[in-house]
Amino acid sequence: PRLVATAAAPPPSPPPPAANERAEADAEQAFEQALAQMDAGRVGDAIDGFASAARAGSAGANFFLGLAYDGLLGENALGEPHVEVDPSAAARCYQRAAEAGHAEAMLNLSLCFRNGEGVDRSARAAFQWTERGAAAGCERSMFNAGVALDPLHPPWGSPGAAEAELQPISKDGKRAAGYYRDAVDAGHAKAMVNLGILLYTGTGVEKDAAAAAELWRAALEEGVQQADFCLKNMEERPGELTNMFENHQQS
Repeated sequence: PRLVATAAAPPPSPPPPAANERAEADAEQAFEQALAQMDAGRVGDAIDGFASAARAGSAGANFFLGLAYDGLLGENALGEPHVEVDPSAAARCYQRAAEAGHAEAMLNLSLCFRNGEGVDRSARAAFQWTERGAAAGCERSMFNAGVALDPLHPPWGSPGAAEAELQPISKDGKRAAGYYRDAVDAGHAKAMVNLGILLYTGTGVEKDAAAAAELWRAALEEGVQQADFCLKNMEERPGELTNMFENHQQS
């Protein structure tokens, strides 16, 4: 016999705001308890706690559960990851956390898309999540966005690819400098080197060798050895230094 359509039942009423707030508070409390277990060295128990808190909607727990599936939460007594490495599960966890506003999860999800780990490779999605991470305050995302746009760095994507998702991100020195400045302001030492290179070569910004040297000296104080290379060659081979930078993307 044929099925006969019946009137649809009305959708269930959403839970009251107070219930939502209690659920969010319970999820975050479970997440904090799992973090405490991590600090105490009970990693296996912590991962179970992250899984429980993630199911309850904790963005932080989803992020840490993603780290677990990526094999980044250490090893057990047998030298094995505490859970079986599963890039697809890691990417799903990062995406749930990223969509809930977790800045570091946005960074990790961008790397998943860039490298094709657990998801189909997509330069476009990688850059979108990198920019979202930068807007959310992640300094590494700010730096990575600068690198993606920097004309003196290799392309983010596959030149000549037919698929739109794999085509390189368009270079833009001015925007790259803006992201590097944001990263420098957030304390990212390597961004000082890259911003200095843009200033020294006049890529996307007005040439300013003095400002470049100041950035490189500050980066060197933070232990970034590339800054020492820049400063030494600036003094010893100033005419060749620009050519080295401009040819860097070919290396």
